[in-house]
Amino acid sequence: MHLRRNIVLAVLLLVMFCFSCPAFAAGNTLQVHVDGKAASMEAKVSGSLAFLPARDMANVFDASLAYDAKKKELTLKSGKTTAILTVGSSNISVNGKKVSLDASPMIVDSTTYIPVKAVSAIWGASYGSNEQALYIRTDGKAVQVPEVEKVFTKRQAVSIGGKNTPVNYVLVPKSSNLRADVALAQNSVGQTETMKSLAQRTSAKAAVNGSYFQSYDSSKSQDPYGILIKNGNLIHSESTGSTVAFTRNGSVKMDIVRSAVTATVGGTVYNVSLVNHTPAASSNTVVLYNSAYGKNTNCAGGTALIVQNGEVVSVHSNKAVDIPSNGYVLLFTGNKAAAANGYAKGTKVSYTTGFIGANGAKLDWSDVRTAVGAGPLLLKDGAVIVNPAKEGVSDSAGFDLAVARSAVGVMKNGDILLVAGVKCTLNQMAGVMSQLGAVHAISMDSGSASGLYVPGCTLPTPGKEISNILIFK
Repeated sequence: MHLRRNIVLAVLLLVMFCFSCPAFAAGNTLQVHVDGKAASMEAKVSGSLAFLPARDMANVFDASLAYDAKKKELTLKSGKTTAILTVGSSNISVNGKKVSLDASPMIVDSTTYIPVKAVSAIWGASYGSNEQALYIRTDGKAVQVPEVEKVFTKRQAVSIGGKNTPVNYVLVPKSSNLRADVALAQNSVGQTETMKSLAQRTSAKAAVNGSYFQSYDSSKSQDPYGILIKNGNLIHSESTGSTVAFTRNGSVKMDIVRSAVTATVGGTVYNVSLVNHTPAASSNTVVLYNSAYGKNTNCAGGTALIVQNGEVVSVHSNKAVDIPSNGYVLLFTGNKAAAANGYAKGTKVSYTTGFIGANGAKLDWSDVRTAVGAGPLLLKDGAVIVNPAKEGVSDSAGFDLAVARSAVGVMKNGDILLVAGVKCTLNQMAGVMSQLGAVHAISMDSGSASGLYVPGCTLPTPGKEISNILIFK
């Protein structure tokens, strides 16, 4: 218990201070396991160094501390151990002996991180890691770092239109602890990139193409459709289709889901219809843009409120505006613009994000880490449930045509099934997923966007650049 308390004491120190530091590489994280159990946190990786999140660590361990603000020192005492840490220094004192760490604490996006070496250097905890996870032992036992389980590429004959057809697919075992993530083309919503480039750049172990997107009108932004959630944050919302979501503990949800975002401006509440999605020219709506969309809204209509630190810093009409990295933009279009024109610099602004189901009831998606919207749903509990009209999905993909299709499925044992490049109708795709063993399944973008990726394997490849992919790493 002393060891557990001391680890958190060190971590809690870091919550109290801010440092300038290099940014962590996007998506470069490790799941954390403590004493043989998966913890509800992730470690960030910078180069070859791992850093633990202070706030999440505090939820795992018990702690007490004493801080001297004048000296910027934290004194940690537990049993026979006294540790002194000084703000901004990688040098610490343990029972009067100077110990040097390999890095200093970091604060990134308001979250404080401590180098994992502190866990060992101060209190003797052991640790080890592989490509997926960081393993910590506080109980004196040796760290056992499992080998990374690989995904499996398989080939199976299925019946399509009465004919046996070989289908290539990828199986991501639940036991592999590979985590789902959405990877954005060019690291921004509304851009495109080849699937191979995007998958390699994000170190994907397996990937399938993601949401539908605007790809045939060069005069418009190539915005996706549906919901996108990355690292627990809603980065795109548009009300069509259905969504596949992955929680922090690895469970999977598939359902018709709509975002419920509201913005409060000067005491007035507005429904935000779109997040990081270009509105139609004739729309009367409110759109939220944040840094996930890039540097500029690229939308010249309506009235834009630039928001930083919870208040309006400037108001602009009928022009595309820059999106602040530490704030966001609220765009009011059509008959909504008049209200926005009445707001001045200094007006207080806030917004909240929620989700509702097909029946209009609120959904608790606070545990969702990753989500990709596409659709329609194909299977639920083993039964075919294809209903594009219910999901508001148009027939632009030609649901009754035999085109290359992609899908994500969940097997009865929890394994994830990724399929692409299967030439069939939408209803036939539901049958394909069922024959492959899926009990739940959802269709992804189809046609020339359909593709799979596993390093070193020859699999169906999209015939064009695409907006986003669902990856496992």
